[in-house]
Amino acid sequence: FGQMVESQTAASLENGELTEDGVTYYNYKCHEYADRSVAVAKLCDDVTADSFSGPGYTNWSKSYFWVGIPLIIYLVDRIMRWTQRFNPATVTKAIEWPNECLELRMKKRGWKQRAGQYIFIQCSAISLLEWHPFTLTSAPEEDYLSVRIRQAGDWTRALKAHIVSEMKRKEEEYKDIPESERPEYFLDLKLAIDGPYGTPSDDMFTYKRTVLVAAGVGCTPYASILKSVWYQIASGQHDFGVKKIYFYWLAPNPKVFGWLSSLFAAILKDLKDLEMEHLIELKPFMTRPPDSATVNNIAMMVGQEKDAITGLSGVTTQFGRPNWVKEFTNIAEDPHNKGHDIGVFFCGPAMLSELLDKSCSKVNADERLAESKTMFFYQKENF
Repeated sequence: FGQMVESQTAASLENGELTEDGVTYYNYKCHEYADRSVAVAKLCDDVTADSFSGPGYTNWSKSYFWVGIPLIIYLVDRIMRWTQRFNPATVTKAIEWPNECLELRMKKRGWKQRAGQYIFIQCSAISLLEWHPFTLTSAPEEDYLSVRIRQAGDWTRALKAHIVSEMKRKEEEYKDIPESERPEYFLDLKLAIDGPYGTPSDDMFTYKRTVLVAAGVGCTPYASILKSVWYQIASGQHDFGVKKIYFYWLAPNPKVFGWLSSLFAAILKDLKDLEMEHLIELKPFMTRPPDSATVNNIAMMVGQEKDAITGLSGVTTQFGRPNWVKEFTNIAEDPHNKGHDIGVFFCGPAMLSELLDKSCSKVNADERLAESKTMFFYQKENF
């Protein structure tokens, strides 16, 4: 009290209020004290609002504006999310997948979803205040919303326990009723949903060539995207924009690949049946050394069509981390990609995101590739 750091004004320069360290001092009627340290220590009773007016001082009415408007927007968002509790979504099916993965399918109620988006979920039976984000694994062409939830914390474990309990209760309730006569939405579990919200992957279909990089469970948004691509091809629509997808899937162990390997296997098989297998080039990488069980499994599956790590046909898992500059350079040198803008989309940890960004910039600056006029545009989604 007794001094304030403000921007320097012409008036303060004329009044000699600039000290050696460049700080303007306003003594607020404490000028009678010769020693500034005493003035600072004293509490002046006659300081009024007028003491803080004039050139160089903050206009508090503008401060209210800049603070108030964002606060109002935030409160409106909180209120809208809170009201979602009164219009919950119906969980129609729950599927337990290997590796502590639970899939929930919910009835759509007029939502307009795009591939790769995410939603917030709240379960009143667990907490009235907690909302957790989950990426949608369902495609816009499907008549339901689906998410896959990994059991990685107290809330997700409590959610699984609650849903399993509800499933057992329903099974007991309808045990004497044939499945064909049970209600359409047998589980009938209610969850509050907020969303869907967009992600950088929304722009994927604006590029003819696309690189998708998924680290671990970061593969979930690309499940929705690849399913949407498959639905469009299956319906005879081949002009949706994308002509080539390079999909890099990085995981520390086979268990993580097991999350969505069955889904990707079905997509790749159907694309092969439609003679469109060239559209997606899947490149899995296992980033940690294999344990003894994995080594034994690899040895037993030598010579078989299916990959020992992912279980996918026609795909070979590589060990270690990709050399991104080399990978992007190979893509840029492909004659089919000459002159194209290539979108690079990433979902995973921030450390890898920084490396990908630098690799894209390095390849773009490579003079040897300047003639190809191929450019990489990087977009990320971190968790």
